[in-house]
Formats: sequence, structure tokens, C-alpha cells
Amino acid sequence: MNFSTFIKKATTVVKQIALVTCIFTFNQGLVGSEYIVNVASQSTLVNPGDNYVAYCNIPGQWALDIIQNLKVTWFHNGQALTSLCEFLSSHLTQKYSCKVLSPQQNNISLELTVLNVQKADAGNLTCKVYEKVKVGYQWVRDELVAIKSLPIQVREPIKSMTFRFVANKDEYLTVDNNEAIHQMEVLSGKYAPSCEAMGGMPKANIQIMMGDQMMQGKIMDIENKMGTKFVADATDFRGNSQINVTCTAEVEGLPNSEMQLTYRVVVRQRDPKFRCTNTSAAVNNKRHKITCEVYDVDGISCNNILWKRGDTGEDYMPGSYFNINIACTKVTESKIKTTLEILQVTAEYFKTPFMISVIYNDTLSHTKEFQLIIPEAKYRNSGAALQTSLALIYSIVLVGFLLQIQ
Repeated sequence: MNFSTFIKKATTVVKQIALVTCIFTFNQGLVGSEYIVNVASQSTLVNPGDNYVAYCNIPGQWALDIIQNLKVTWFHNGQALTSLCEFLSSHLTQKYSCKVLSPQQNNISLELTVLNVQKADAGNLTCKVYEKVKVGYQWVRDELVAIKSLPIQVREPIKSMTFRFVANKDEYLTVDNNEAIHQMEVLSGKYAPSCEAMGGMPKANIQIMMGDQMMQGKIMDIENKMGTKFVADATDFRGNSQINVTCTAEVEGLPNSEMQLTYRVVVRQRDPKFRCTNTSAAVNNKRHKITCEVYDVDGISCNNILWKRGDTGEDYMPGSYFNINIACTKVTESKIKTTLEILQVTAEYFKTPFMISVIYNDTLSHTKEFQLIIPEAKYRNSGAALQTSLALIYSIVLVGFLLQIQ
């Protein structure tokens, strides 16, 4: 009995409508639920120059069933490539290959390979499966059964890298200025180095090493940019030491993508100390000398010593000047001795305070002032007492523009 004869035998219109609805629903369900389609690849990421392999798998179907009943098409970024594994154009074989895999007779896969992948190939591979709908033996249309896609991501090297040891200091390393290890002098304290890597695909893995120890910290995505930033936890750097701090960034899976930037961090003590000797200065005496030791500063140098006269603004580096000699001697690696000698003391020196500053021009020193009062020596002339002595004030200021702990 054919379908139309069966419908006519229904006794009522209601029964006819019910039977037609039941049969139509049954037939439509076979189209939508009979086929399972899966897509897979070994990895969505591929290196430039490598091949990318994807699979469109239709389990539970024999090869003849697929050929007779289904239409399978691979697309790359919207461009149709195949019908089953037959390419739609001969020139496509220069970029792609396709073959049918059948590990089991009723488990068929279509393997599509993108050859010599380049950055322009990034995007998606899509497998579309249609059922050939027939009336009798006549094909009437293709009905979409499944559409499944896989991303193609092409690995890319890091484009730029920035390594900053002190967060708010306008000094940092890049790939362009890191031909050799860069020395950074800091005070002892806590520091949180940070490192950025831009442009890698996928985003680069970053780590910072303090010597041979990995620093702990947090990874952050850089907003509106294809990049990653690693900020180390604040860590103690002790005085009188030096250590290499290295940032390493690498795109996982991409050969020769590793980049490194290194600081050699020299940590010095925070404050230098002073020890000065001074005696009374007698008018008309030929000489008067002030001696100061500056110590507890590793790598201290006489080249950084400068005496400055406050009333005139004159600078005195170690050497000889009119009525004044400046000398400096390095005693140890952390101590120097510097002297200011007045060759002829006159009454003019006691009319107004005569301010002298010692400036130690080291970027690691805080400004520190040490003052001396040089009294005028008392003496008697023709039985009369000298007038009340006046003060000659010398200030010793050790200045250095040390890095502040950030």
C-alpha cells in the first residue's frame, strides 16, 4: 500500500491529519538524528612552515552510505575546498591535501591537511555535512546535518619586551638596549621587578629569576594589547651584595622564541656615616685643618667628593685653591678621608658664618648634613682679654641622590 492510499482509508479528517503529522515527524527525525559528526585536530596551534591536520569524523556509517547519502565539504575561512575528498579546483592541491581514513569499516574520517602554514592561514577550518534528500530515486535538495569548525592559530614570536626593576623609575631594559648585562645600583630594601612581552601568539610565558631562584608573582593580561605582564612579589634585596635578576619570556611550542633581559643589581647600604675632627682656629695662624671620614658606603670613591662654599657658591674638588687646599684619601673599599685646610686664618672668617658643604656625588646616597662649629682661639694682648669669640661654622653635607626604595 502506498502512502496516498493509506491516507485515503482514514475514516475522518481528524484521523487523517493525525496520521500525516505522525509520519512526517518520524521521517524528519531520521534526517536530524541519524548522523553524528565530530571534528578534531592534534592542536589548534601550529608553527609557521608546519602542516596543520584536521579530521571530520562520521562514525556509524559505511563508506558507501556516506557516498550515496551525504555531501561532505571542507571550508577554509569561508572558501569551499572539497566535495568529500575531491578538490573543487586543481590549484587547491598546491596548498591542501585530503584523504579518507577508515580505521574501522563503519567509522569514516576525512583528513584535510593545510600545507606549509603561514600567518595568513590563521582562521578556521569548517566541515559541513549535508544529507542528500531524495524523492524516490530523485535527489531534490541538500539538507544541513552538521557544521563543525576548528580554529587555526599560527604561533608568532615576541615582538617587544620591557623589563623594569624599579616600578616608577623611568629606566628599563628592552631588546634593543640589552646587548650586555645592565648594571643597576640600588639601596637595600624591597623591590618588585616587572616584565612585559608583547605580540606573541599565544601570549608568552614570563618568569623572573633572582640568581637561581624563581621569583613569585602574578601574571596580568595587558588591556587592548596582545601581551602579558609579570609582576614579581616585593622581595628583599640586602645591602653590600650584587645579584643577577633575569626576565625570560618564551612562546610555548615555538622554537628559538626565548628572549632574556638581565640586570646586575648592586645593592648598597642606605646611609653613610661621618666622623669629623676639628679644633679652635686662631686668627693669624698659618693653617687650620678640618678632617672628615665618610664610611659604610661600599665602592666609595674620592672622585665623587666636592666641597662647596656656601657664601660664595665656589666649588672645591680635591686640589689647591687660593688659601684653601682640599685632599681626599681612600682608606678602604667603604671609607674615605677628606680634609679642608685653610692656609691663613684671618679675622674676616669670623665676621659672618663661613658655610662649607662636603658633597658626595653618589646616586645611592641620601642628603645628610653634618655641622661643625670652629671656635676662635682665645688669647690675651697687653693684659686685656680678647672680645667674645665668634663662631666659624663648617657644614659637612654628604649628598648623593640614592635610589629610594620603591
